[in-house]
Amino acid sequence: MVREVLAVLMPEDAEGGQSPLQALIRNDEGGVELSDIPDRAALDRDAVCFEQGKAIIDPHSKEVIGYEMEVVND
Repeated sequence: MVREVLAVLMPEDAEGGQSPLQALIRNDEGGVELSDIPDRAALDRDAVCFEQGKAIIDPHSKEVIGYEMEVVND
């Protein structure tokens, strides 16, 4: 089974070891899943890491409907 890392999400407290890194993974059948990564060293050097950016707010309901993704520069 071939798995491809599409993106890596780094929670705000990932550096403190409180939350695991998560990766958006595509399998050989084209399915996509969010998966925990226990160790940052397991990532390919070419992986692009993201952290949660500012909230995206629905202009009508004023609810948060998502978040922007910001690239983490190592």
